[in-house]
Amino acid sequence: MSNTIAQVKGIKPRILYVHYGDNWLRGSEIVLLDLLKSAKDNHYAPVLWCNSEVLAKKASDLGVEVIVDNFVCLGYWTLPRWNFAQFFKLLVKAKKLIKDYKIALVHSNNGAPCQWMVPICKLTATPLLLHLHARYMYRDRLTLLFHGADNIIGVSQSVTKLFKKNEFSNQQVDVIYNGIEPKRVLCSCPRDIRAELSATKTDFVILYMGSLIPRKSVSQLLYAVEKLKSHYQIKLAIVGSGSEAAKLTHLAAQLALTHHVKFFAASDKVAEIYSSNADCFISVPSEEVFGLTLAEASIAKLAIITSNIPGINEIYTDQENALLISPNNIDQLVSAIKTLIEQPSLRKQLAENAQKHIVKKFSVKRQFIAFNLAYQSLLQGENQLRVSQAVASHAKTLLTACLRKVFTKVMAKPLTNYLTKGYKHLLLKFSWGKSHD
Repeated sequence: MSNTIAQVKGIKPRILYVHYGDNWLRGSEIVLLDLLKSAKDNHYAPVLWCNSEVLAKKASDLGVEVIVDNFVCLGYWTLPRWNFAQFFKLLVKAKKLIKDYKIALVHSNNGAPCQWMVPICKLTATPLLLHLHARYMYRDRLTLLFHGADNIIGVSQSVTKLFKKNEFSNQQVDVIYNGIEPKRVLCSCPRDIRAELSATKTDFVILYMGSLIPRKSVSQLLYAVEKLKSHYQIKLAIVGSGSEAAKLTHLAAQLALTHHVKFFAASDKVAEIYSSNADCFISVPSEEVFGLTLAEASIAKLAIITSNIPGINEIYTDQENALLISPNNIDQLVSAIKTLIEQPSLRKQLAENAQKHIVKKFSVKRQFIAFNLAYQSLLQGENQLRVSQAVASHAKTLLTACLRKVFTKVMAKPLTNYLTKGYKHLLLKFSWGKSHD
């Protein structure tokens, strides 16, 4: 009732956005910044609580009030795993923030903050929306108390399909695809990427922009260029940073790609790069839940080659608005690049189709309309779990997980013994009586 009265009196409902991440701006941070701006523009008063100075600066520039803290989770994969003192401080701070700012709704922008926000939201009767930008394993969903969230939203079907049957039967589970802000992508003064690559007018220029980490499979691009360089005039620009940077630079040298590949440092001025004069954008990850850089490249009218995997194939259709290939398949990647080189009309058509598709289906406006409906539903008291429901749901899930683990151990032992005996029998049978060191 208090929320309804506040809206009638013209008081903007305050939403506390909580984000736990590294000190950078990647997919989930970019989406969050768009949400913060949309919330401000649509009669909400957002407050951000995060652990990232970089994110805090960007949010402050939008006129959002920001609180920066040291975040920890108990028993999670991030270190330290058992900092009970700091975790208790987060619980106290969460309660204080909700009281002092008169928070009407909490939006957890990833799974980790759920661990300390769930108990406090239940204690203060504050609705909690959990926004997932990644796939969380079963153990993590239990550890981070996902069952205490009132509404769970994934950025794609690939995020929510991981959930077990009836795992979240008491909660509303939805998918809201990320929105893309054209202003972030389009630029009137783009970089001349061809000149920076020393590419001629007839060279085919490939652009990759994103993290240099294993699951992005950037090495596949290097192997593909190595196979194509003797038959085609081809250049590759790799823009980004990450744990694989040194390894990829070394591989490029090993494959003698010095004149074909150039590495560029990660930049905040992504519009200058997307809007450059490259011929196509390629990203072939082994795992992805949405593919934000792909969608951004499409708005810049770059033809796309990417992986046919869950998350991405919810956005793109092969031969209609992109070329989709099997992940970790260099032959298919080489073939797809050849197709774009040899069929410029197809390249243009794919780029135009993708640009129209992304602008229409994945706009920031469309995204916030969906979130606004979720916010209003929670503010009006719909779908909000009672404390008893949340506790019962989590207890039931924990019990099920424990029973499953016990059952698996009991059943696995004789099966393992059987397989071991079978293996020894086969080894003896085919060893021909010879002894081996």
